[in-house]
Amino acid sequence: MSRHLLTASTALAAGLAFAAPADAFDCAKAKTGVEIAICADPELKAADDAMGAAYADVARRVSAEQKPMLKGNQLTWLKRRDEMCMWQEGPERTACLLDETRQRTDLLLGRPESGPGLSSALTPWFFSRPQSKTQCSAEIAVYEFGADAGGAGEKAFDAWTQAVLKGLEAENGERVIEPGFEYECNYDAQMVVTYASPELIAAMIPYYVYGGGAHGNSNVLAVAIDLAAGETLAFSDVFKAGAAPGLIEACTADLLREKIERFTDVSDPGSAGSVEAQARDDLKTYGEAISEAIGNFERWQIYADRAEVYFSPYTLGSYAEGDYVCTLPKALLAEAAGPQGWIVP
Repeated sequence: MSRHLLTASTALAAGLAFAAPADAFDCAKAKTGVEIAICADPELKAADDAMGAAYADVARRVSAEQKPMLKGNQLTWLKRRDEMCMWQEGPERTACLLDETRQRTDLLLGRPESGPGLSSALTPWFFSRPQSKTQCSAEIAVYEFGADAGGAGEKAFDAWTQAVLKGLEAENGERVIEPGFEYECNYDAQMVVTYASPELIAAMIPYYVYGGGAHGNSNVLAVAIDLAAGETLAFSDVFKAGAAPGLIEACTADLLREKIERFTDVSDPGSAGSVEAQARDDLKTYGEAISEAIGNFERWQIYADRAEVYFSPYTLGSYAEGDYVCTLPKALLAEAAGPQGWIVP
C-alpha cells in the first residue's frame, strides 16, 4: 500500500479516549453497559477475547506508521458497535454485540467470507483521520499483500486497492467551507474479501460519503483477480458470447421480487397486484442500468455459491428506496460460462 496515499494523523477523537483497545478486560472491573453485557454471557466474552487477541496480533505485526491508524480505527469501531447495540435489550443486545464482534475479528484476521483461503497472507491496512478545517474525516480498513506480494495477481490486487483509495481521497478528502456555512464531512470504506483461493481473489470495498446536504451516499466497488495470470477479470473473460441476456433476465426477475417484497403492504394483501405492476414498469425504465451493471464486473460480488450484482441508491429508484442487489446462483453462472467453466470451482 502506498504510504503517501493519505496524510497520516496520530490524533484521535477525544470522545474515544475512554475505549483504548486491549487483549481482554477484567470482568471484575466491568463498568460500562457493554462490558457488563459481555461479562454476563460466556459466548460473548469468548468472542470479545478472540477479537482482542486478533487486535493484539495485528498491532504486533503492523509498521510503526500503522500502529496509530490501527488504534484510531479500532476506537471508532468500538464506539460504533456500542452505539449500534446498546439501545437494544436482552437477547437482541447480546446477538448484536456477538455479530459485530465476530465480524471485527474476521476483518482483523483477514478471513474471506467464502472459499478455501489464500496461499499468501493478507494484512489489514488502516487509516483513521479526524475532521479538520481542510480535510474530511476518514475511516478506512482494507487489506494488502504488501511486501509479501510475490505474484502478479497479488501485486494487481494491491494496485487495485490503492487506485480505489486514491480515488476516494481525491473526491472526498478535501473539506470545503463556504462563507457562513460549515458542515461535517466524512467518508468510510471497509473492504470485504468475498472469495479467496490460491487461484482467485474476489473483494469489494463498500463506502459511505457525507459531504453536506440532506444525506450521504453509499456505493460499492468490487474486483475479481486471477492470481496466477495477474489479471483483473472482466465479464467477457468469464462468460461465453451471448450469455448476457440470460443473466440480465435472471437479475431483473430477482430485482422485481425484491421491489414487490419491499413495497407490498402486508396489512393489505390486495395491494400486491398494483405493486407488481408498478415494479415491472420501474424495471423497464431502468433496463439500461441493469444491463450495464451485469456487464461491469466492478458491480459483481463473488462468493463460493453465488454472485451478487450491486445497485447503489438512485440507480433503480429514489434515494429512499436505498440500494438493491440481485443474486445469481452458481448453477446459472456455470451455464453462462460454458465449457471454460465458472471462475469458482
